[in-house]
Amino acid sequence: MDIRTKLVFAFIAVTFASLAAFGWFMYRTANEMTDEAAIEQLEGLAESSASAIENIIDGWEERVRLVASRTQLRMSLRDFNASRDPVARERIQRILDDAAASTPTVVALATYARGGALVAQSGGPADSILAELYPMSRAEATARVDFLGESFADDGFPRVAYGTRLKLDGESIGFLFVLLKGTRLVNLTEERAGFGDTGELMIVMEDPAGARTLHPVRGDEFEAQGAVLLDGERDPARKALEGDGVFREDMVDYRGEEVWAATRFISSTGWGLVVKFDEAEKRTSIRHFGEELFSLALALGGICIAAALFLGLRFATPIHKLAAAAEKIREGDYDARAAVVREDEIGELARTFNRMAEDLQVQVTELHQFQKFFDVSLDMLCIAGTDGYFKRTNPAFERVLGWSSGELLSKPFLALVHEDDVRATEEEIASLAEGNPTISFVNRFRCADGTWKWLRWNSYPDPDTGLLYAIARETRVQPES
Repeated sequence: MDIRTKLVFAFIAVTFASLAAFGWFMYRTANEMTDEAAIEQLEGLAESSASAIENIIDGWEERVRLVASRTQLRMSLRDFNASRDPVARERIQRILDDAAASTPTVVALATYARGGALVAQSGGPADSILAELYPMSRAEATARVDFLGESFADDGFPRVAYGTRLKLDGESIGFLFVLLKGTRLVNLTEERAGFGDTGELMIVMEDPAGARTLHPVRGDEFEAQGAVLLDGERDPARKALEGDGVFREDMVDYRGEEVWAATRFISSTGWGLVVKFDEAEKRTSIRHFGEELFSLALALGGICIAAALFLGLRFATPIHKLAAAAEKIREGDYDARAAVVREDEIGELARTFNRMAEDLQVQVTELHQFQKFFDVSLDMLCIAGTDGYFKRTNPAFERVLGWSSGELLSKPFLALVHEDDVRATEEEIASLAEGNPTISFVNRFRCADGTWKWLRWNSYPDPDTGLLYAIARETRVQPES
């Protein structure tokens, strides 16, 4: 057997052994990376969803505090306690009606005198609801949140109730009850961005039989039921009521599907949050990867066998030199070039390589210039997606708003938009998604210290990538009403 034949067989043996080892390693690594990526995705979605729920709860509590802080309400209630003055009762009734009319999420408000008698109410049958939610003495009740399950079937939205004592000059003068509609909770669970084909966000409350959702769940056979009881022994909803965690094994949801899940416990309400994916969906991607890897291995094996002799006997040395030049460029020596000593294909490859190296050197220089411009700009520059997340921000964001780049990229930017500007911002994003640029759009963004700043935006959509390129600048000129 001559040396050429031996070399061919040696190349064949090495090629297939290498492909087999590489394929096994890549498959195992891809499987681990898929698992890790899925866990990171679950935790990221759980964390951002929990933050969104906390923001919703903070908004509810702020509404209750605003009503309870009305001096006229507390002074009128004190007058009513002293004399049962009907004029004081009428003032209280007007204040409650005004508060209910000014906030669409309010379903009912009620005030109670110091002795527990109903003074005035606006909206639904607050007294019977309060008696069910607060069996303890109203004088001893503190501010808390409860879910009103009986109201869910009426319109498909849960109810949340807040109760707080009213005080004036340090004296307890009565009790305020506010019943709110949980529209934003349901809207949050219907958001599908980042959840894939089978992903789902669920918010659950404790039930004697296990856990119960505060909203409809996925699937036509379940949506008509409204809130769904989750009584499976291995349902991740039970874990959510126990605390935070990530679960990859032995979890089965209400459909009987094996799932991966991340949970968060909302301590202020006693609710549990579940973000889950079907395990089969995650395993499908790695199975497809394995099939593609096997096909690629066969193709590469054939190519390597055909090219083994040619490359091994004639082109090993010049290719090695070319690879050495490429390695220098990879290490940062952008002046490195391949030696052109032949006029055949290898020579042309070296010349092409050198042209590419020159182009790369120019592009790296331009990239550095762009990066410098991006970083030092006094304006706030960012790249965002129509999915509601920043993809990249420059340091001006941290200087103006106080949020680090990591914090901005980890949460939907609508979470930082003032609630009065959210609807207009959503409409502007929808317009951008249709390819329309934004000129001088103004909204308010929450700073890290809790204050708000007016920002004026110019945004330009890229229909090919779905990305939004935007420039923002702080403005003191508020938009016209």
